[in-house]
Amino acid sequence: MLPMQPPALQDTKSPAAQAMPLAQAETAFLNDLDAGLAFTPPKGLADEDQAAFRWLRDAAQWQRGAQAPAARFPKGGAADREAQAWRSFLAGGGGDPARLPLHLSGSRLLLWEWMRDRDRHRPLPAAERRALEDRLLDGGPPAIKGWALRHALCFAVAGRDTARFSALKARHGESAPDTFTSVQALFGLLDGPSPIFRLWQLPGLAYRDVALKDLGPRRVWICPPGPPVPEGAAWIIPSQTGDQNDREVALSSEMKTEAEALSAAAGRPAWFAASRSAWEASGLQWFPILIELDKDGNLASVRMGDAAP
Repeated sequence: MLPMQPPALQDTKSPAAQAMPLAQAETAFLNDLDAGLAFTPPKGLADEDQAAFRWLRDAAQWQRGAQAPAARFPKGGAADREAQAWRSFLAGGGGDPARLPLHLSGSRLLLWEWMRDRDRHRPLPAAERRALEDRLLDGGPPAIKGWALRHALCFAVAGRDTARFSALKARHGESAPDTFTSVQALFGLLDGPSPIFRLWQLPGLAYRDVALKDLGPRRVWICPPGPPVPEGAAWIIPSQTGDQNDREVALSSEMKTEAEALSAAAGRPAWFAASRSAWEASGLQWFPILIELDKDGNLASVRMGDAAP
């Protein structure tokens, strides 16, 4: 969402210059984490940066109910005090996450993981959630800032919070202009009819150009197979690539293969969205998405991405 390629290493004869910068190692690790790729230990990381990188790596493995990551910093230093504060907080020792230090990238990742855990089990009050989102947006690795921005925008849409959207756009709009344009379009669709989308029936693969109300149910679930489909919802399964032209009347051979595999995985009637562009233009860009329609078939609510059930 906020892309940044790792900077190229300088090829010099100085050993200090050849050491991998900590920020580069963290960026590469977080990008792999976001893509679901296996972790590859960085090469050339300076000895003094090893503890900070391990703190980030271990933070990525923390889960609710698990022991807090170990702190391997020099005792009594600022990094050690920060790590110990987070260890105490995660162990149930109290503390306010809005006040805990965030100088280390691993601490920022712990805050993100803790906040996402609360989303799933005991959602935070809106004001507290917004304050934590803003903390994560205020510095740190671009990947975590991107996740926090997505989180904030998804909850702004779910809560119809135009004031929050405007505040986010004023502060961060220049860093992700396409994202804000897309989400603003989605705000414009609320309480109105849905656009027309080209969908392919599963099974059978016949296409139809439909508004969401034409699918029948007043709930629409847009998500790959895996999470349970909400009761009574029409199910739209998005293509992994979404690169089909939305005006084509026949699926490409690759899309047909994917659609047939998804139909088998679904095990029930569903719809296949082969083109990503029309959905993103409407602001529907992060899965899963649960859309509720009113009695007239207009979009009553959209819970998307981090704000979805």
